[in-house]
Amino acid sequence: MKKSAFLFGALLALAACKQDTAAVKDNTEVQLEEAAEEVAPEATEAPAQSPDGPTPAPAEPMSEEPLPGAPSTASTPPSADNPLFNLTLQKGQAGRVKIGMPIEELKQAYGTQKLQEIDHTLEGTTTKAYEVLGERRRPDLRVEQQCNGTACKVSRITVLNPAFKSSAGVGIGSTFGEVKNHFNITRVGTGEGIFVAISEVDKISFVLDMRQIPSTRWGSLKVKDIPATTPVTSIMLY
Repeated sequence: MKKSAFLFGALLALAACKQDTAAVKDNTEVQLEEAAEEVAPEATEAPAQSPDGPTPAPAEPMSEEPLPGAPSTASTPPSADNPLFNLTLQKGQAGRVKIGMPIEELKQAYGTQKLQEIDHTLEGTTTKAYEVLGERRRPDLRVEQQCNGTACKVSRITVLNPAFKSSAGVGIGSTFGEVKNHFNITRVGTGEGIFVAISEVDKISFVLDMRQIPSTRWGSLKVKDIPATTPVTSIMLY
């Protein structure tokens, strides 16, 4: 009888032990599941790391503001009314620059950003002149002046930019044949170390590239002697 009671008590104790173990196991599994739920959102939100290191932040867009000192023509669209876009070539005028134009008016038309004073040497004499500046501050026009006391006016204009064209499309790069088709060339000759074809009616001279003819012959050449394919290298208005 005592043995039976002892065995029964042992069985009860073993059963209780199994229940406690199962409860502990269930409690542990619950804690692990809760911890996994907390970690999962953080893992989802964390950005992926590149093998080469952290991904750099996206670059900010570049500013569209003009550089300091850069002139703005946004309010004046390209047209002949805007001197920066006026590339016309006609008798006594290139762009907005006219023969006889007061220098003060020239300065007002182009402003200090597009007009610079230079020293111009002609046949050994150095005088003050001006350059009208185009893109990247390259000279478009050279403007010479004639002064009476302090009153100065434009006396000659030299075109340096091939973009300047006459109404017929004649400009730097045109051939002498094209020039003769649209201008009355009355004579040719040398001066100031260059060879020019002159239209006295239009008061315009076309500087020609005469490398194909020896300079020793230039003095004897007539209009008919100049090859039609001879290119124009610059143009002078007077």
